[in-house]
Amino acid sequence: MLTLLATLCLLAPLQESAGGPPSRELLLELTRSSRLAGTSGSKTGADFVARVMRAAGFEVEIDEREVLLALPRSIHFQVLRGPNDTHPLLERGESFDPDALPPTDVPKCLGWAKSGSARGPVVDAGYGTRADFERLVAAGIELRGTVALARYGRCYRGIKVDLAAQYGCVAALLFSDPADDGAGKGPVWPEGPWKPDWDAQRGSISSIAGSPGDPSTPGWASPHPGEARARRLSPSEYDAALPSIPAIPIGAAEAATLLANLSTRTLADAKGASSPRPIGPGPVLADLVLDEPRDLRVIRNVIARLPGEELDSVIAGAHRDAWVRGANDDGAGTVMLLRAGQLLGARARAGWKPKNGITLCFWDAEEWGMIGSTEWGEANGAWLATHTIAYVNADANVSGVEFSGLSGTPGMLAVGRAVCERTPSTSGFEGAQNLWEEWMKRSKDTPDLGLPGSGSDFAVFVHHLSLPVLEFGFGGGHGGQYHTTFDDFAFVERYFDPGFKGHEAAASLCADLLGELALRGKPCFDAVEAARTLAIVARAAGAEQKDGDAWLGVLRAGKISGAFEELAAALENTPERNRNLYPGLALSEGLPGRPWYKNPLWAPELENGYASESFPTLRLAARESAAALDAEVDRLAATVRALVPPKR
Repeated sequence: MLTLLATLCLLAPLQESAGGPPSRELLLELTRSSRLAGTSGSKTGADFVARVMRAAGFEVEIDEREVLLALPRSIHFQVLRGPNDTHPLLERGESFDPDALPPTDVPKCLGWAKSGSARGPVVDAGYGTRADFERLVAAGIELRGTVALARYGRCYRGIKVDLAAQYGCVAALLFSDPADDGAGKGPVWPEGPWKPDWDAQRGSISSIAGSPGDPSTPGWASPHPGEARARRLSPSEYDAALPSIPAIPIGAAEAATLLANLSTRTLADAKGASSPRPIGPGPVLADLVLDEPRDLRVIRNVIARLPGEELDSVIAGAHRDAWVRGANDDGAGTVMLLRAGQLLGARARAGWKPKNGITLCFWDAEEWGMIGSTEWGEANGAWLATHTIAYVNADANVSGVEFSGLSGTPGMLAVGRAVCERTPSTSGFEGAQNLWEEWMKRSKDTPDLGLPGSGSDFAVFVHHLSLPVLEFGFGGGHGGQYHTTFDDFAFVERYFDPGFKGHEAAASLCADLLGELALRGKPCFDAVEAARTLAIVARAAGAEQKDGDAWLGVLRAGKISGAFEELAAALENTPERNRNLYPGLALSEGLPGRPWYKNPLWAPELENGYASESFPTLRLAARESAAALDAEVDRLAATVRALVPPKR
């Protein structure tokens, strides 16, 4: 086996001479057609990725799963001046054939929206947060039977639609305010990178904070195609967990027409200031007819393995599906892994063999609620729990050459720092010599990893399997291309990464990081760092000044932070320092009301979806009673202290 130094020396020349096309050519080929999961375009993408990885010398498996999807077949949308209007203000219809060859672009749709028809007066629901709906209720506005018009931003789109249904709306329309993501930010596509008023953000509206993955197999793996006696929920059961109203995204121009035809009311904004503005409901009506049948389709995860000397493996993953062509989301992560695989394959051909295995996963159906990664993780949970070193995630992680840093689970910062310190800065920001220096200068403070929430393929690894995860990114570019038709090759080459230096830098860093993790194995995890970080998280949460949050008071008392500090001190200079501590803290029965999530330290925030909230079990117990909170504090502190190794 080569030493680490020899391996690094070997890597440098191979970055120029590795076989296969460079990142630009890979992205160009990947984005020739749309890649929505369950369609002909997704199968073409899977075949391409498998072909590249086999050429790089990896063992490749295509893991097929039969899962529930809701592909759009037809969408009809019109805006009427009143119930008897026969000449609509707006009208458009779109159709889609998921099996068409060649694949066609995906219409403006929201995955999992309920099929059917709905008509009602439109009401401006702000950003569609609970606070926005409560302001409408407080103003005496009757929401039952209305169609909610909500802006993107401030929370996951699925929460907006779910809240609209909770408040009695019969449908929802989502749009990007030009001030947030359009002409108010700068020139729009194609003259600039911002969203034009005719396009809109597609996306899933499933409840990822409740349980990601296939809605028909919550908590267990979806079957392979044709698998006999497959376990699956009935339609009535999974429909109960999916959106209950029709919903679509619309362009800013369509939204402007709606807003211009709403009745004016005086309503307080988020800061309490009142002013007359168009709110509705009505008099304008929105009429939707959606055909998005919820039926079974085949998805394809591409799993590429480079065997090591031992059975353990570092795993890296990126989703290769997209709402349309997805050159950035997630062409960036897919191309980074493909290039990293080429670099690692070239090293292997030169005689290097990793101490532990390296597995590269190209997930399908992430855009529908992390389905491909979740189902694979559930199917292989026992093996993963025993043999996974760490999971490295990539999702739309290259939009320029500026290193935006690392994120992931506490305990993985030290290994990430070691690799970043020996990697030259691509941008040279403020004279930074390496990526760690660049991150330090950009953050203006000591960097930390944060706490991963949800919304990407790391979810099954960190929240369900209690495994450590890492992510990193290169940024600098900005635009409104997210989940639109113009997230394509031309956009990336023109605005995000001309010359593809960011893509190449990301691939080089990824290859080095995977090689380092494969060399170190499971001792890459630093439990002292993790315990100290969690003590800081507990103290920081306790310092929040909020009225009526009893769980914050118990954190101020220091029982939880003290337990983590004791654990950190006890693990110093012991073999247990480099042992993943999260499985020992996991709840086998899961969080109350969310059994799929096993982590009592943090979980996706229920009314945000992407971000995390710390100590969810304490929050839940505080809502029950003071006694329940005291009992949960004692249980959690005792669980932490139980990880203290016995004195030798």
